[in-house]
Amino acid sequence: MQTQFELTNLEKAFAGRLEPFTQEYYRVPTDLFISKVDLKMPALPGMAFFIPDASKGSVKMLRDYDQPYSALALTAFPEVLIRAEDISLLRQYAEQRILNSGAQPSLSIEKRMESLRRAALLTVEELFKDPSAENIHRSRKVVGSFVYLLMKEPQAYMVLARLSSHDPYTLQHSVGAGVNSIILGKKVGFKNESDLVDIGMAGLLHDIGKVGVKPEIINKPGPLDEFEWEEMRQHPEIGYKIIKDVPTLSGVTKMAILEHHEEKHMGGYPHRIPWDQVGLYSKIVAIADIFNALTTDRSYSQARNPFDALKLIKEKLFHKIDDFLFQELVRIYAGDLQGLMPMEDPIVPNKDQKKAA
Repeated sequence: MQTQFELTNLEKAFAGRLEPFTQEYYRVPTDLFISKVDLKMPALPGMAFFIPDASKGSVKMLRDYDQPYSALALTAFPEVLIRAEDISLLRQYAEQRILNSGAQPSLSIEKRMESLRRAALLTVEELFKDPSAENIHRSRKVVGSFVYLLMKEPQAYMVLARLSSHDPYTLQHSVGAGVNSIILGKKVGFKNESDLVDIGMAGLLHDIGKVGVKPEIINKPGPLDEFEWEEMRQHPEIGYKIIKDVPTLSGVTKMAILEHHEEKHMGGYPHRIPWDQVGLYSKIVAIADIFNALTTDRSYSQARNPFDALKLIKEKLFHKIDDFLFQELVRIYAGDLQGLMPMEDPIVPNKDQKKAA
């Protein structure tokens, strides 16, 4: 599973995809540290820089670890070299610049949101390769940055809502479900940043259990047969087992990963529990999952526009979702409730509902 967009140099550093110079050194384009649009010179990371020494067939030091050095001076070189053991420091530097809203003040809200979305795609790609506690913690930082911008910049709300992509489905869907979960959580009244991060993490990680499902089932370009569905329906429990002992994830996040395919009338999976026992976070992720799946391009189906997706949910999938959350999702993406809502007023779920893992 690989991203299909061209990475910026900062994103290459964030993802650890820099080109090696030798076994001991890596190439680092200097525009990673400073660009022509920077009004304030960013502080350089605490690492040594080198340049190739063609006359000796080796490298020479340009700046030592603790030596003061101007970022502007780096513009004299198209690239520098760093030691292989400093790659982790460079990744931390790139992470800080991408995820810290104030680190790139010259970027518009649209550019910052797009940068965060791409960082999220790269993070999810690593998660599906290695769902370790370290990678999950890193993904939490990405989700936290989305939430911070949403809380700080009112216009970021709709910028985030309209972002779309044609990246590989599982990566894009995980990020999209996380984004939709945050937006819906904010719409229904969650104001605490920590709660919104928990909701976003549940959406981002809801399909992490698919790492335990055969790739040929995940990537099948068409409907699954009965035996394939039996294996696919195991992914919530697989996902829960992967994340249940991760201390940086809340209990409600973990339960949402387990419960997001439960349905009304006890018709879902994996445990067919009563609808009033399904957690609110789980219900938010469930509808975000379905909505994003319908509005994302797949190998065998074209993305629907938001109104058509909502109409399909109402007509064919209403047994899978909470009525009130559907109403709020309609208000976000379609605006006009006419023709989409049932006649009865939906029951408003208890926002304070918490379930421990």
